[in-house]
Amino acid sequence: MGRGRIAGRRSASRAAALLAPLLAGLIFAEAVSAQTAGTPPVIPTQTFKSWALDCLLPKAGPSAGKRVCFIHHEARPPADPKHVAARAVIRHTGPDRKLVLIVELPPNTVQASGASAAIDTSPPVAIPLAGCIQQFCYGALELTPALQNAIKVGQQMTLGFTPKDYAKQSVVVPLAGVTAALAALEQTGS
Repeated sequence: MGRGRIAGRRSASRAAALLAPLLAGLIFAEAVSAQTAGTPPVIPTQTFKSWALDCLLPKAGPSAGKRVCFIHHEARPPADPKHVAARAVIRHTGPDRKLVLIVELPPNTVQASGASAAIDTSPPVAIPLAGCIQQFCYGALELTPALQNAIKVGQQMTLGFTPKDYAKQSVVVPLAGVTAALAALEQTGS
């Protein structure tokens, strides 16, 4: 087995480790709408131009009873605005609260091909896909300080991926409002 294949598996393992708490807390758990004593307050959705801040209070999983906040943008094609072509999510994860970019792509995405993200005209950064469920495929990338800065000063992020039986696809995610959304995310403490 070649070194590239081993490195790819290590990257996928790291991505899966970053995503496990998120998926358990966001996808499979229901949000609690009523507040009880000792639980963090629920924060209503806040919109920052193209990005939104949401906080959930999962009932089950490793984040049960703990507020989980994240910012996100749902990219919709102009020809079919009800259809979500891709979703970009940014949140803190793990005990060291690393900031990660999570991409959700169509469920027919070729997992072995991975995905990529490019800010404006910069070269694309590979995003290993950790898995697929019925609704979408997902992968994560740690947002280093350099990537955070690029996102804050950039105009758009282009997500690249390959669906089965289709040519490589590109979905544009506008970055208008992401700086204010990141600041609001930091204020939540989540």
